[in-house]
Amino acid sequence: MFFLSHIRHARFRELMFFVIAGGAYSFAFAGASNGPFVVWVNLDKSANRSRVNEIISDFANSSKDCDGAWLRSPMLYMKKRPPLITDELIESVFLKKDTVRKKYLNAALKNYKNLDLSHLEGLDGVIVYTNSGAARMMSLTTGKTKIETLTLSSHGHTPEKEDIEGAFCALLPAITRAP
Repeated sequence: MFFLSHIRHARFRELMFFVIAGGAYSFAFAGASNGPFVVWVNLDKSANRSRVNEIISDFANSSKDCDGAWLRSPMLYMKKRPPLITDELIESVFLKKDTVRKKYLNAALKNYKNLDLSHLEGLDGVIVYTNSGAARMMSLTTGKTKIETLTLSSHGHTPEKEDIEGAFCALLPAITRAP
């Protein structure tokens, strides 16, 4: 019975999950917001940048669910990022700790409108990877001021796949959009 339930869950996830690459469509659950809707930013400037992006993309398209937090039609804005959320803005907020720019980032997340999905208003947060100093993943939940940070064990190399996936799950922002 567990196996059958697991297969149904996996098929449901296949139908409901979309990584924003060109365009997407979403389904809604009555009385609940889908999501989370998250922006992914990789500030790694090394040759390993694509490896970290590949790990996140593979994870987002897998049947893993972050203990239930990645279940209801989540969206990961990875390649087609909202235009106001630039690497420069993310560096200012996450690496330089610019509080004025953090307010600007929060407004960009809260007020984002996806033109392909007219019913979508706002994003729940942003998750960032950087290898500046130590390898770290950080997140900011829309409307909050505190940046959550996890340092990843890397010893000068790309962190392990399991560490990146675990940090992604731990840093997923709560759904902040109204149903």
